Amino acid sequence: MFFENFHMPQKSFNTIFGMVEQYLIPKRNTRPDAIPIKAKLAIVLEFLASGDLQRHIGSTYRISKQHFGVILLQVPIAIWTALRDEFPKWTTGNMLMWVKDFEDEWNFPNCIGAVDGKHVAIKGPPNSGSLFYNYKGFHSIVLMAICNAHYRFTYIDVGAFGSEGDMNAFSHSALGKQLLLDQLPFPEDNVINGHRTPYYIVGNDAFPLHKRIMKPYSGKDLHREERIFNYRLSRARRCIENAFGILSARWMAVQRTLLSNPCKAQKIIVACCALHNFLMRESPATYSMQEIPSTVLTDLRPCRRGRPQDFSKEVRNNLIEYLNGSAGSVPWQDESAGVQRN
Repeated sequence: MFFENFHMPQKSFNTIFGMVEQYLIPKRNTRPDAIPIKAKLAIVLEFLASGDLQRHIGSTYRISKQHFGVILLQVPIAIWTALRDEFPKWTTGNMLMWVKDFEDEWNFPNCIGAVDGKHVAIKGPPNSGSLFYNYKGFHSIVLMAICNAHYRFTYIDVGAFGSEGDMNAFSHSALGKQLLLDQLPFPEDNVINGHRTPYYIVGNDAFPLHKRIMKPYSGKDLHREERIFNYRLSRARRCIENAFGILSARWMAVQRTLLSNPCKAQKIIVACCALHNFLMRESPATYSMQEIPSTVLTDLRPCRRGRPQDFSKEVRNNLIEYLNGSAGSVPWQDESAGVQRN
């Protein structure tokens, strides 16, 4: 019953409480009948797990809806403050570790992460017009996230207007700007098929083809090699889809409509993402800390000079050649991609 209410074992709950307790201690003496700190955490976690109405959760714990609103603002801030280190830094060492995980788990080379956006429904703010109204037909704010091969978020940006597309939300985020300007400490280019190949993140058609962003081929009349490439890329890209699925299933507050203003909804979503990373780390999944061996860059075929888009296309064409060749192919890719072997 404890797991049904909070979607976590009691051991994890106690660990989280030990981390957030110091941020919830009142600054002055309170009434002797005040709500205990552990009860405040339990109330908010049950709300996040069930996605129920605030007045319903409040009546269950015999507190007013107004007081519940205050707690719902305090506890997510405390959760984010205590668990913000669950999001790793984008250092060269971490990137190489993420690349190795994608190579081992999903057979896709040079991939640092998978990126996508999720629209979290909110109640339309007064006098906001169509600012939060998205193309799906409801009001929302955008959760833009990048995850690793084990469904843990390595970066999140919450709060973009629902009317913005995924690419606009990503390009206006702090990490998105650095990535597009190539200002992050990326590892030195790897060698694939004799070509220097940069490290990148994978996304869907909403994102442009870029030196640091790899996307699938669009259209229906695709060649066999292009369809296999799209399948292989989708195996890596679906990590972010799975991460959003786990997030929504565990914390149903982000699956349903948040009846809060955008500022409070932003704090609730951030807290859910921090809890997601914490609980994914608590699972038995292990992370390899082995260092990727360096490759000697010799006898490389030079890449053509030209516009940045030309270089990105050349990188993708080189990946097609690698994934369809004997070095990078996997036995099941033809059948899974729905193509006939030549």
